[in-house]
Amino acid sequence: MGSVAVGAMVVGTSLLVVFALAMATLESQVEDSIAQIEATAEPIAKFSIQNANNVDGAVVSFTINDGGTGYSPGQVEINGSAGSFLANLQISGGIVTGLEVLNYGSSYLYNPSLYFLEVVGPNTGTNLSISVTIGKLVFANITNDGSTDINTDFSWLFIDSNAPINLSSGITGYSPDTIFPGETFEFIHDNSNSTATRVALTIDGRTIAASVN
Repeated sequence: MGSVAVGAMVVGTSLLVVFALAMATLESQVEDSIAQIEATAEPIAKFSIQNANNVDGAVVSFTINDGGTGYSPGQVEINGSAGSFLANLQISGGIVTGLEVLNYGSSYLYNPSLYFLEVVGPNTGTNLSISVTIGKLVFANITNDGSTDINTDFSWLFIDSNAPINLSSGITGYSPDTIFPGETFEFIHDNSNSTATRVALTIDGRTIAASVN
């Protein structure tokens, strides 16, 4: 009877040892799995709004009424103005087909609401006619503070209580971009003659907000 009890104790002890070893192995496997998941997980996007500003009396749009003929690369500014608007002419076969805006300007009067551009410096072209409309812009500088790229297609800006604006859709139209770590992205939005007070930015489920000056 005693030998049976001793045998049962030995078997029980052996089972406990096997169970303990199995648990230790399972715990080790779980820890390894968690470490692998954490190592392969995508870093969380980190970003900041460096500044956000209203710009009143800026050029918000332009219309090429007549591309003229015989033009060479040059620049244009608002006719008869000492303002800061400036743009490069985009030329095809001597015809002006577009503008590369270098400075949208500010503080232009709303009356008249329509201004015209003139070529800066000598140019052999003739009959160019480009009109511009004055309005209010919102500028926001967004910096990628993290270690992962930020895709503007998946980034959204909220101005006050208005609908979200995709960061790929700025004043120049739809243009997807990548904000690399350490880079600052300038977003410019035509705010339909409204003065903004606050902006919020949402990227990868994270949202930050800032006041607009």
